[in-house]
Amino acid sequence: MALSHAKSGDLVNINDAADAPASNTSATLVRDEHIEIFRLVLSAGTRMQEHSAAGAMTVQCLRGEVDFLCHDRTRTLSPGDLLYLKNAAPHAVHCREGATLLVTLILNRQ
Repeated sequence: MALSHAKSGDLVNINDAADAPASNTSATLVRDEHIEIFRLVLSAGTRMQEHSAAGAMTVQCLRGEVDFLCHDRTRTLSPGDLLYLKNAAPHAVHCREGATLLVTLILNRQ
């Protein structure tokens, strides 16, 4: 069965993603030609090796705390923090405590 993504005009409650972390899993919320929005749920201690996205992106911390390495600096994201990365900027992530992130990708699909 295919996952259902929000369509133009649909309402997605972001608070649901932050309020019940034990039942949450990572999920793509919106997928369209030039944008993808997904909830990324990470357990404490999780590490994501350096990688890059196929476009510009924002990362918003909804819950927990993560160290985000980009542009030769480490920034700690806490609830309410938002980070912007330009197109294909390399980055790595280390989750300090269980976290939920809202990631928005602006894709360069032709």
